[in-house]
Amino acid sequence: MLSTEVKFSKLIDRIDANFYATQIKTVEELETSKVSEKSSMGELCTFPRTKTPGRYDYTQKGIPVIKLKNISDYFIDLNDTSFIPEHLYSNYVQPKEGDILITATGEGTIGRVGIFKNNIKCIVTAEVMIVRVKKDKINPYFLFSYLRSKYGKPLIIRFVRGSTGQTHLYSKDVKFISVPIPPKAFQDKIEKLVKEAHEKNNIADQKYKQAKQLLEKELRLDKLKLKEEKTFEAKFSDIKQTMRFDSEYYKPKYEQIINFLKKIGAKKLNEVIKISNKKMDPTRQPTQKFKYVELANVNPSTGEIENIEELFGYQTPSRARMFIKEGDVLVASLSGSLDSIGLVSKELDKQVASTGFFVINSKEFYSEVLFLLFKTELLKAQLEQKTAGAIMTAVPKTTFGDLLIPLMPLEKQKPISNLIKESLTLRKEAKELLDKVKKEIERYIEKGKNQTATDQRF
Repeated sequence: MLSTEVKFSKLIDRIDANFYATQIKTVEELETSKVSEKSSMGELCTFPRTKTPGRYDYTQKGIPVIKLKNISDYFIDLNDTSFIPEHLYSNYVQPKEGDILITATGEGTIGRVGIFKNNIKCIVTAEVMIVRVKKDKINPYFLFSYLRSKYGKPLIIRFVRGSTGQTHLYSKDVKFISVPIPPKAFQDKIEKLVKEAHEKNNIADQKYKQAKQLLEKELRLDKLKLKEEKTFEAKFSDIKQTMRFDSEYYKPKYEQIINFLKKIGAKKLNEVIKISNKKMDPTRQPTQKFKYVELANVNPSTGEIENIEELFGYQTPSRARMFIKEGDVLVASLSGSLDSIGLVSKELDKQVASTGFFVINSKEFYSEVLFLLFKTELLKAQLEQKTAGAIMTAVPKTTFGDLLIPLMPLEKQKPISNLIKESLTLRKEAKELLDKVKKEIERYIEKGKNQTATDQRF
């Protein structure tokens, strides 16, 4: 039986054994590394206390609000976010350039790290911890990269408190995280590379926005003015036909969208799109590894599929059944994840995805355009309307094919497709650069470990 001993002097306000057993090797490696002086997050940073706007404080435009979904462990993405009115801005803590943002709650999302480099007014909810770096003591770009490394990341996760579904990260714990402090020249080198990665990501954002604008122009979306009415009526004949008794189903905006689509030219999804039913059972190949895509892996803003878990066949859950290939578009069916529209890359060809996705492709659309169409209000609203069920509301397979999709000539789709491809390539390069930075820091710490081992031999 494995056991772990901890000196009384090393105890903090935690008496759970797992805290001291988990990542104990990482802690020891940092303590014995001789490459630099060390400090703690509490000495190097302050932690402004954030709060979340009330449910009725959100608006359609105004001051952006950074939530869990906006932090991907690489960049802070504000392409898809919520807003509060300008007059409420001063009521909240505003992030500053160089602040590190750590997701502080959520199953599967806790412990993601981003650095705020966006020169815009915005606020942060209580789901996200602001770490304000004392720049005279450490370079924030180095600290950001260290917290993403195989030495810093486990120390964040180590301090997570709570049980399944109720986990949280507190600043009072994060203050204990040990941080190596390399020479200034090394920290400056890290800053330069991180900023280069952010610049690539900014250009990727611009390409994505250009593609979105082109699509909206082609679809004449500027002509669509949706009305959010507080009261509305539905005819009994409509209820009898649909057999839907939930009032949300009859929102006037849904009818507006359907009429708009019919006016610009649209067809049912199952007439122009192939909805794949091809499945695979990884458990039949228990010793083979599979890349498994679940809903949480899809970046809601960019469509990138990130942080993929590679599992042996015997480890895959029962929902890991959808066969996917390069060029497929993944459309989330669960009501709380309808923004999760993903593009399957070459790296995920012939892998497996959750049954929580519809897997689609088409000869009538470039994959990138099909992906972008599902990000528009035209398709999102239809998905929203089709959701049904009590506990786990989702879009039924029987009605998914009934959605209307606007038609576009392939020659007009081509420039949109190219822009999305360029955007995804730039994002990939930016992420690879951040991963390179992470490796640089890991090598630096490992150099210190080797130095310690040499000292002990002599």
